[in-house]
Amino acid sequence: MAVAVLPALLCVGLVLSRAQAAPASTANLTSRAQSAVPVGVIINHCTVPGVVALTFDDGPFVYTSRVLDHLDQYGARATFFVNGENWSRGIADPSTPWPEILRRIDRSGHQIGSHTWSHADLSAASPQARQYQVHQLDTALRVVLGKSPTYLRPPYASCSSECLSDLERMGYHVVNFDVDPKDYLHNRPDDIASAMENFSRALDGGGWGNSFLVLSHDSLRQTAEALVPHMLEEIQHRGYRAVTVGECLGDPPENWYRWG
Repeated sequence: MAVAVLPALLCVGLVLSRAQAAPASTANLTSRAQSAVPVGVIINHCTVPGVVALTFDDGPFVYTSRVLDHLDQYGARATFFVNGENWSRGIADPSTPWPEILRRIDRSGHQIGSHTWSHADLSAASPQARQYQVHQLDTALRVVLGKSPTYLRPPYASCSSECLSDLERMGYHVVNFDVDPKDYLHNRPDDIASAMENFSRALDGGGWGNSFLVLSHDSLRQTAEALVPHMLEEIQHRGYRAVTVGECLGDPPENWYRWG
């Protein structure tokens, strides 16, 4: 689960999004054409000041419901970058808890993004494999939710220039992060305080544009039980708002998905 952070490739002049796979309705086509969030670059920073975008990778998992409980308690919103072949069972499999967890995430106003079907390194994958990884997850999410995401986080934060070109053609906003508490390195009860301190220090240092885009994992027990309430308390105490990635980029919810 180690993460290799790519250099910031933030686009200064935000460009209009162009999706190769068009949304189903005319209304959504109009909305998508007005999006100011770029494709073809890696987004590492929020553009709206005074917010913290908490993101959770590698779920849904057995700890995701606990994360959602904490978010509910604080009236916070977050983004979940989900995998499709989740812990050896597909997320659309009705014999698993994953479909209902996904529906709860969506009902609660959180954002769902793609983390590929099976957590593949998109830089190392062939163009055909990249397309499979993205479209297979989209298909499963449409079964569960009737929609698929326009936002994607590449596994291992890895997306080469070829990967970016392919995802641009597919119309995806590629999102990494600028705060990494490294919860995947400190997932023990006697060590999670290190991740908590990493998060607090990042807020102490000030964010890019007075905002923060945070990596964490709802697949980790100590994140769900200790790190998430700590982050939410720190966000509230310091006067920030906990929002989705779409919100932290000024993008309205109708642009977060393709419908049908």
